[in-house]
Amino acid sequence: MPFSSSCSSVGDQLMSQFMTVLALDFDGVICDSAEEVLQTALEAWSEVAPNSRLQTEVESRPESRAAFERLVPLGNRAEDFGVALHVISNGLDVRTQEEYDRIRDGLGTDWLGHFHQLFYRTRHRLRNDDPECWLGYHRTYPTFIEVLERHQHHTTLAVVTAKDGASVRLLLKHFEIDRLFRDGLILDKETGVAKTSHLRILAGQLNCNPSQITFVDDKLNHLVSTASLGVRGVLAAWGHNTTREHEAARHAGFPVATLETAEALLFGD
Repeated sequence: MPFSSSCSSVGDQLMSQFMTVLALDFDGVICDSAEEVLQTALEAWSEVAPNSRLQTEVESRPESRAAFERLVPLGNRAEDFGVALHVISNGLDVRTQEEYDRIRDGLGTDWLGHFHQLFYRTRHRLRNDDPECWLGYHRTYPTFIEVLERHQHHTTLAVVTAKDGASVRLLLKHFEIDRLFRDGLILDKETGVAKTSHLRILAGQLNCNPSQITFVDDKLNHLVSTASLGVRGVLAAWGHNTTREHEAARHAGFPVATLETAEALLFGD
């Protein structure tokens, strides 16, 4: 795909109020990985609590699965899937970001670090032991991919994600959309802990002002934390979030894109 070392060099091709660099989270924006995340987290949990019946409970009770899905938007990284399972396992009532953060902090950095390592070790094993099964846990969002394909020649596309790069590249190839993203513009979990690190580095690589970047994420907390950089944050309502995040995003002044409105919001079409 075309690439410019300066964001402003392609700016004249679009309406001035719309951005020329699109930085996309992966899970929940490009890829629906909800099932893979759940299965991997439960497998990792079985090592944390070998006698727990949580795996059977979450897989068999729709309300437990729904509880996990409601908690996922409050986290940021792999260890947060463990926090969500801890909340469910202990029957805790968590409704706000503040309540979630308090429980997360209470688990301590050692616990969080241990689950982070377990999660990625488990993902690596599942991905390598049965690649077809692992790939089958993932879906894409065809309507949004079509939007990206229509605009690929006048937009610099980047992936900014907390996911490991090997999984991202494998899935992009599996979905047959790897051609949309330059390898150097796939910034993964090794780039940094926070999305602010990803976006600062991306702006530096492209030699552009962060204000020329539109950042699309399905996590409201990521949009809030990166707003100080000056990027234009947009919440992907089709991702791993709920109406709770949609309403909070609008209240905070972030546009909320649906699959039907994304093209107009991002490109002015």
